[in-house]
Amino acid sequence: MNYKKVFLKIMIGIVGIFALYFGIHTYANGQLVKTYAKGFEQNPLGDYAKNESDMVLTVYEAPLFQTYTNLSVSNSKEKVDLIVWVPLFYSKELSYGLIVIDDENNATYQIEVNNHLETDDEKYKHILQKKQNAINEIKSVAKKEWGLNF
Repeated sequence: MNYKKVFLKIMIGIVGIFALYFGIHTYANGQLVKTYAKGFEQNPLGDYAKNESDMVLTVYEAPLFQTYTNLSVSNSKEKVDLIVWVPLFYSKELSYGLIVIDDENNATYQIEVNNHLETDDEKYKHILQKKQNAINEIKSVAKKEWGLNF
């Protein structure tokens, strides 16, 4: 058997699979930007950002090796950020997280939440209750900008 031909076929297969993945990934990223980044400005890093109601909204393009990307709303005054993970493929089900900075305890909490921005984890419920007004502001901005229903 000619090993050079086998090796060449394997290499062509690998390159073909990578090219197919790259094409699908690029298309999905483009659809994500088209859907979520309307009216946003592209920054030097290639991400899209917009200021709205004293908050910064950001749309990130997914790196080549990831199948999720994210949207974020940052309320720096109240020190609460919303992260929305958007899948590029497979499903349209979004996942959510909140980043809360607690100056009293000098701590930062990264909390995975449900689609109502609530957690089932008892140790984080009181933290979210203290920041509920800021979370409600973030909800309204995300709903207005991206149509997210919480």
